[in-house]
Amino acid sequence: MDEREKTDPKGTPFERGSRIRRNKGAWRPLVDVTEIYCGDRGIDRNGEYNLYDAPIGVGLKVEQATKSEPILEAEMEWELQSVNPLYMWEDGGQYHMLYGCTYGACYAVSEDAYNWTRPEMGWIEHNGSKKNNIIHEQLQHCQGYFEDPSAPPEERFKTMGGGHDMGWYDPATGERVEGGEAMKRANAMQDEGDAYKGPQALIWGRTHGYVSPDRLHWTRTEPLADRPVNGAIAARYDSHNEEYYAYIQIMGYAAGGPTKAIGAASIEEETQIRAIGLSRTKDFGQWPAPKLVLEPDAQDDLDIDFYGANYFPYPGRDDLHGMLIPIFHRATGHMDGQIAFSHDGLYWTRPERKANLTVGAPGSGEDCMVHYWRAGILELPDGYWGSPYNASSTLHGIDAYAEEGSIFPERRPLQIRWARWRPHRFCGVEAETEGRFTIPTLYRHNSQLRFNYRCKPGGWISVELLKQTPYIHPDVDPIEGFTFEESDRLTGDSIDEVVTWNGKSDVSDIGGTIAIRVKMFQAKLFAYQV
Repeated sequence: MDEREKTDPKGTPFERGSRIRRNKGAWRPLVDVTEIYCGDRGIDRNGEYNLYDAPIGVGLKVEQATKSEPILEAEMEWELQSVNPLYMWEDGGQYHMLYGCTYGACYAVSEDAYNWTRPEMGWIEHNGSKKNNIIHEQLQHCQGYFEDPSAPPEERFKTMGGGHDMGWYDPATGERVEGGEAMKRANAMQDEGDAYKGPQALIWGRTHGYVSPDRLHWTRTEPLADRPVNGAIAARYDSHNEEYYAYIQIMGYAAGGPTKAIGAASIEEETQIRAIGLSRTKDFGQWPAPKLVLEPDAQDDLDIDFYGANYFPYPGRDDLHGMLIPIFHRATGHMDGQIAFSHDGLYWTRPERKANLTVGAPGSGEDCMVHYWRAGILELPDGYWGSPYNASSTLHGIDAYAEEGSIFPERRPLQIRWARWRPHRFCGVEAETEGRFTIPTLYRHNSQLRFNYRCKPGGWISVELLKQTPYIHPDVDPIEGFTFEESDRLTGDSIDEVVTWNGKSDVSDIGGTIAIRVKMFQAKLFAYQV
């Protein structure tokens, strides 16, 4: 036993006994089954065979995003084919955005995160004029923007992605093959298969990196990897482990480093769909090929791809991660979005195989594709948590200049909008009528129990406290004074409500551990804090 285990009883398996969960007192969202006790059935203390603390009449349900009106539409000539939110941040009382356009990366500012202006930067010449807001001619290929607290000031901000050299190449000569010749070779290779003996054309490129002191002035580094990479990247610096990590679309290369497969398999080389991998490194200048961590499975529609990974560290937590996933439906050509969660960044689960961001009505400008980009989430001034998304009234694979009247009669310019949720309301445990469940044992940190919840008219929530969930007998008595009978019912809608029993809210006398029984009627519980 090491010294830490001797002095920290929570670190020893004997002291922790019934798997008491650690708790730092932050809000705990109900996003996966770790917050739902599975129940027990057995012989109780009276010798009867009974069921206790099982989840009945409830389910984990994702929350649909509330959409904003367009915060930016493609109005300028350099934006007509592309407006994609790359990076957003708040600084100095203003909100800032880098967004990709057809000819580079552009800059916009806002006082309220909803009304944006394009400052005339005068940096990049386009069509003979510098009167534009373009700040860089290559950054539209990058999507993994992040702040690196370990870096010197001149490299404080970083990004990574594909670059100017991504394209078709002749594998025999290493020379680039352009335009019609590349497609001619690629089509012949596909049509003739092994019988084709002519010159080939294969997609290749490098993973590129850029650094910046201020998020606006960027310098390219040496290539980060001699592998092509799609734009679907979300990168960060992990201060806890002092390393970089990035969620990257799988591109057919075997995973490197300690994440390589057991045995001879290499699923990353064999997968035929877009899926999400994880790459980690101590050196920003050297990135191994990613290991697959999340892909569509047999419970999904069988035609879908995971088009990217809009990763975000969960606000207020260092042990929870979220991911907004753009879903490409190959059969129909449209895109919507789902959400996934992880406690370690390696093992990911989705509460439902259901879109939390859906396409809009015809004529809305988002009636064909809604695409979570890679900008994470941002706390907005109106209290919402928001993630920007790209909205389109054309389907995937259709050229931006396709004839408007025949295929898309209600086509509108490309848009950027906010997908928004009230704090901690990405997902929750919901009872459509009457239901109950138990939150398993954890260490108590605070003197009050708080809920983030919503009830329908006539709905309610009642709460009962236990010392811990059962692990010897299936029946465990509630703590005196904190029973369902003494619970003051919660009604209405609140993002931060103190739970009380006959007006009493102080739970500091119940001991160091707690489990929470919940009865609900037409209600949804999103998060709790204790």
